[in-house]
Amino acid sequence: MSQSSVTTAGRPLTGALAEVLGAEWAVSVREAVRAFVLSRAVVWVVGLLVIALFGWADSRGARLDPVWACRPTGGGVDALLAPGCRWDSTWYLEIAQGGYTPTDPARSAFFPLYPLLISVVSAPLGGAMVAAGLLISWTAALGFLALLHRVVAEARDVATATTVVKVAAYVPPAIFLSAIYTEALFLLLSLGALVAARRDRWALAGVLGLVAASCRSIGVLIVLPLLVEYLWGRRSTGDTRLVARWWHPRHALRRDVLWIGLVPLGVLAYMAYLGVATGNPMGLFAAQGDWQRHFLTPIGGILEGTWAVVGRLGDFAGVWHVAPLLPEQAPTITLARDVVLLACVAVALWALWWGRRRVPVSWLAWGAVSVAYPLSVPSTVQPLMSLPRFSMACFPLVVALGLWAHQGRRMRWLAPLMLTLQAGWSVIFVAWIWAP
Repeated sequence: MSQSSVTTAGRPLTGALAEVLGAEWAVSVREAVRAFVLSRAVVWVVGLLVIALFGWADSRGARLDPVWACRPTGGGVDALLAPGCRWDSTWYLEIAQGGYTPTDPARSAFFPLYPLLISVVSAPLGGAMVAAGLLISWTAALGFLALLHRVVAEARDVATATTVVKVAAYVPPAIFLSAIYTEALFLLLSLGALVAARRDRWALAGVLGLVAASCRSIGVLIVLPLLVEYLWGRRSTGDTRLVARWWHPRHALRRDVLWIGLVPLGVLAYMAYLGVATGNPMGLFAAQGDWQRHFLTPIGGILEGTWAVVGRLGDFAGVWHVAPLLPEQAPTITLARDVVLLACVAVALWALWWGRRRVPVSWLAWGAVSVAYPLSVPSTVQPLMSLPRFSMACFPLVVALGLWAHQGRRMRWLAPLMLTLQAGWSVIFVAWIWAP
């Protein structure tokens, strides 16, 4: 697409961007903004409607945000920002304000990059941490969507890239792209690292991987797809086939492979900081117990998630008896939640299988790691807890779903369906019912 075709299509904003970024990047930014704005309008309108109907915080919300981290002033502006500040947002805001302390070891489960950025960005904003967190997430989300569009457009075409970006913004768990969560930032960092690797820029890939490892616990595992790309990747635009013989690496080891070794330094630096701040450098591992998580295998996690559904159905039918629910858990709602979680696992596994010959081999490896990791640490209270959100933070799954949606013009019915589901997820998120 030439610059003239972009600037003469009645899009002055794109034309201005083309002068600064180039015609191709201008199109990617435009499509990213369009998809993000439409989906955020759905999230925000629905979220504000929930607050108008049900109030800011019921007893559950007050318990989950006892220090009003998401409502620092108690004024009307807080309500305008509320659709992006719920659940784990309070943890990031509290860490940004008070850091890590030995009196609250559960904080160590949340990695430091995002709250550090909130603290830095909030300074010129007069200490407005909620606004700073949203600004970081929105900027990272737009960066991720624009980069994703450009990469897919290079490998396929602009129309396919536009569909992929729409899917990335419209899928129900994408409500977290604009929330005070790490999803948007981690997506930008992980995609950037693997794109840099595919373009043989290993220093940049290693640095981005290091930063990603300080953002989320799974970040250190980006070492694996980087090694896959180094040894077996084709590193060519548009060639996305799997290698014919995986046991024969396509590339020999060179000195630049050492850049991948930067990635674990992100976790090691965090552990060193925890040792100084809390006296327990292993606190990030011990904190998993505070969230009722235990180590298992991916198959074990799937079996526990399946039993959460089958066991409850059998309990309803009187065939057997399972462990009683907590006092605040409604049986039918809990069953519906577990069914949704199990369905999300099924969709993720299907997307990996469908995309196995349609995405780069390193992306496929990253998708497998990103699904296997949360399945390996199920929660005793809710085995597949946060699986939809974790799947959203794995861009190869979104790309595979987007490529599927582009075939046969499925996006005509898929887009309204996804936006409707996203609206529903916004309701349960903002109303403190569930953080899916």
